[in-house]
Amino acid sequence: MIVGLGACLLAISGGVRAQDKPDKPQVVSRGDRFELLRVLKFEGTAVVLFINDTSAMEKQFLADLEQQLPQDDKTRLSIVQLKDTNAPVAQQYQINTTPTAIVYDRFGRTLSRTSDPKEILAAVRKGHLMARIKWIDEDDPKAPEVYGAPPEALKHGLPGIVKTMALRPEAYKMFNIMSEMHFTDGFLKRREHEMVAAYVSALNRCKF
Repeated sequence: MIVGLGACLLAISGGVRAQDKPDKPQVVSRGDRFELLRVLKFEGTAVVLFINDTSAMEKQFLADLEQQLPQDDKTRLSIVQLKDTNAPVAQQYQINTTPTAIVYDRFGRTLSRTSDPKEILAAVRKGHLMARIKWIDEDDPKAPEVYGAPPEALKHGLPGIVKTMALRPEAYKMFNIMSEMHFTDGFLKRREHEMVAAYVSALNRCKF
């Protein structure tokens, strides 16, 4: 293990950046109730794993999961140790069997409640793709009104830039007008619009 000055030199050289180091798993409860805000990863994904700490099989489940989770600072693994599912914290989070993992996104919404490692990892990947802006998703009951489109049309999904602007209705209306102008022929043909847009994006070093 590299410690002290060696670790600093390695971090400076680019081998390991301090901000990329994953949080160490912490035991947040041994049966007592606890508040969710204590374990949420506000800039990433939180995994709360409920296990029976007397079970060798479940301890191995935890060890395997630690190895499989992304080794970065976007994932936080918290552990709840249970003797049985009658514990107050198990009742609080409706845990009927162990091991059970609850995966939360950056806003505290449940992405998955499962005992399947593959489903846990899939939920974590989904959480990593979650935008920082709390926009209105396509399946939100408000979406048809906000985006001015029927639910059937929204099933195809919307670009992130559109959902961002929907937080400001007036900006979204202007965006729609500009989009209509951009994607139709006028004084310039659509392909010429695209060429100008691509050139400006390149000058601005913008991938869009």
